[in-house]
Amino acid sequence: MVTATFRADGSSRFAKGHKWGYFPSVALAWRINDEKFMKNIDWWNEFKLRLGWGQTGQQDLGDSVGDFLYAPLYTVSDQYAQYPFGSTYYYTMRPNRYNPDLTWETTTTWNAGLDFAFLNNRITASIDGYYRKTTDLIQEVRLPSLMNFASRMAKNIGSLENYGVEFSFGAKPIVTKDFTWDIQYNVTWNHNEITELIGGDDGYIVPTGTTASRGNTTYVQAHTVGQPANSFWVYQQVYDDNGKPIEGVYVDRDGNGQINSDDRYFYHSPAADVYMGFTTKFIYKRWDLSASFRAAIGNYVYYDFLSNLANVSVSGLHHHNIYTNTTQAAVDLGFTGMADIALSDYFVRNASYLKCANITLGYSFPALFKAGNNEYLSGRLYFTVQNPFIITKYDGLDPEISSGVDKNPYPRPMSFQIGVNLNF
Repeated sequence: MVTATFRADGSSRFAKGHKWGYFPSVALAWRINDEKFMKNIDWWNEFKLRLGWGQTGQQDLGDSVGDFLYAPLYTVSDQYAQYPFGSTYYYTMRPNRYNPDLTWETTTTWNAGLDFAFLNNRITASIDGYYRKTTDLIQEVRLPSLMNFASRMAKNIGSLENYGVEFSFGAKPIVTKDFTWDIQYNVTWNHNEITELIGGDDGYIVPTGTTASRGNTTYVQAHTVGQPANSFWVYQQVYDDNGKPIEGVYVDRDGNGQINSDDRYFYHSPAADVYMGFTTKFIYKRWDLSASFRAAIGNYVYYDFLSNLANVSVSGLHHHNIYTNTTQAAVDLGFTGMADIALSDYFVRNASYLKCANITLGYSFPALFKAGNNEYLSGRLYFTVQNPFIITKYDGLDPEISSGVDKNPYPRPMSFQIGVNLNF
């Protein structure tokens, strides 16, 4: 079995010559269980080999960039930026940043997989290996002074690779007249790495991501060749004999006798090494009970909320004992607030977690009314708990921070829901 597609996508965000992106794909599948040598294996229901190759495009420039970066546009000044000519003040026009060479970000994916099913499909499984190469990465980067009328601009900066393995498993261990048990499990291991940055050597560093709360546009993440995307770029903290961080003291990694940006190093990344999901469902007569879980292992978070508070003296945190519910972890550090402690690797924390997404208990009731051969008003009554618990060693409110920088966002609430579905 062979399938193929071809897409031609146009975008008004790119200049002439770059507007169109062409993205083909092809997939092959071989149902091995249909071959003669497997015809007599009754308990093996499916055995399929899959191979695929394809390309996709991405044109998202982010909300701060705008949709016409390729065009040399001008902006009229406001009332606070006028030019005096004699006794009259005139509005001026200033050029905007622009990049006519910006083009599609393209991801090419190779994958191979196997699908299995056994015992009348009571056991199913699949395993996939993949490799993704992303070229012409779109990223907003800093510009040299006095260049292109801005300090930052979106550019195609380089290449990124991802490779990994995905495995999924499903089973119905118990199937009887009154009782059924169903389970589903999936796990993914992924490795990602920057392989090229245009405009620099292998030591070239591109600050990126979310800025830290302390400092003026201080980026705690960066791209560099050989490291995962959005890795934390921080100073190595020095500790006392009791394992407590010493305020404002870092390792002089380049040995030049002073602490500066050359002493920052790459330390972990927000992307987890392993992601997992698990669901299970029990059905006993008209009752059903289900639960869903997800987990991540090896993801790290920069605890920016604590870093920000740690830069305040203990007396300031309590403010003359007016505040009694301040963050105790910041108080325990005992910092004076006189040193620059932003970007310390002390605040890069392992945020691995296991979350229960929901638990649902339901009862399906038969028709409440009958008229002749017709039945009316059947349905299902259910009770659901969303986000009932998290298991993690992370001290922040929520370890699941997509940006990797924890600025204390509003956490996902635990919620309770009672509902009924009716069939008339």
